[in-house]
Amino acid sequence: MDMSQGKSLADSIKAKLESLSSLSNQCCIYKVPNKLRRLNPDVYSPRLVSFGPFHRGKEDLQAMEEHKYRYLQSFLPRASFSLEDLVRVARTWEEDARSCYAEDVKLNSDEFVKMLVVDGSFLVELILRSRYPHLITENDRIFGKPWMITDGFFNLLTPYYQQGTPSILDMVKSHFSCFLSNIDDNMCDSEPEHFVDYLRSCYLPLAPIRLEEGISTVYNAPKATELHNAGVKFKPSETSSCLLDLKFADGVLEIPTIMVDDLTESLFRNIIVFEQCHCSEKSFLHYIRLLSCFIRSPADADLLIRSGIFLNSLGVAEDISDVFDSICTEVIFGRKFYFQSLSENLQSYCNTPWNRWKAILRHDYFHNPWSVASVLAALILLLLTFIQAVCSILAL
Repeated sequence: MDMSQGKSLADSIKAKLESLSSLSNQCCIYKVPNKLRRLNPDVYSPRLVSFGPFHRGKEDLQAMEEHKYRYLQSFLPRASFSLEDLVRVARTWEEDARSCYAEDVKLNSDEFVKMLVVDGSFLVELILRSRYPHLITENDRIFGKPWMITDGFFNLLTPYYQQGTPSILDMVKSHFSCFLSNIDDNMCDSEPEHFVDYLRSCYLPLAPIRLEEGISTVYNAPKATELHNAGVKFKPSETSSCLLDLKFADGVLEIPTIMVDDLTESLFRNIIVFEQCHCSEKSFLHYIRLLSCFIRSPADADLLIRSGIFLNSLGVAEDISDVFDSICTEVIFGRKFYFQSLSENLQSYCNTPWNRWKAILRHDYFHNPWSVASVLAALILLLLTFIQAVCSILAL
């Protein structure tokens, strides 16, 4: 290769380097990595309506696009700006909004601002109608069907609609608390990045999380049926609203109640992807990983259902088992584990022979009064036989 060819190649590389977009510390929206998406593409795809650029233009979501404009039409009279003013304000948000995405958004300026106006006003109008049912019109195609159920746009509302109205975050809390368990008013004190970040924060404890050093032994955590056979009793937690607040003492494992329905897998997987891409602390992932160890078969899932840990609206126990079967596949965990001590304590309890013997005695011989009476009678008979044998030997 001569000098001119080398310079030409170097110049092309320099041009590429100069065209690279700058990375922003505001980035918080990511595409699902292909290695995770291929496991179950449906749980990462919107079913009814798209927000933002990633699923924009998909044919099966076009039916809802007209309804976005209907919501925009309803939103405008509530706003303090005209549509022209709204577009001008949204254009001032464009740079910050683009910086939230991990990848370049392939929309020109007008298309991007149009997306902000239409999608943003739709979201605010949707939340308003969720909070105030009297705003729902009789021909509403979303709230008219029960199964078809940011801050900047909210601040554009006229004082009439803002006066006495909770903050947009408070209304979002109220909206999601209607169909997600373990969420209360004390959750999520800080302002979230977006809805997925908010939902994740609802599952985490308010106090800072301390991760334990060392290589995780969670793969050795016993499954639910093994714990049961060792005498561990499962009990729904009565005091904690944080899903990660599991406690084990005196042979009793307390687990906060978990609502499981047809949205659970999609919700859990999307929170896991956000943690993988954005969060240094992956505590929700650790929680899901521990559950996947407890639930390795339909029998494990059925045990947790009968114990009141799972409130199952999904179907049979096999369906729950399927949800957790591959949910942690292709996920990176690191060398710290939030439930390290709990996992080791459970394993130690199962490895103690006396605990297993007690469980066998309780299960096989002391499960009803007649069994207890039979065992006592057998022991008395054995004792009398022993005394008789001793007396016979002494008589000799």
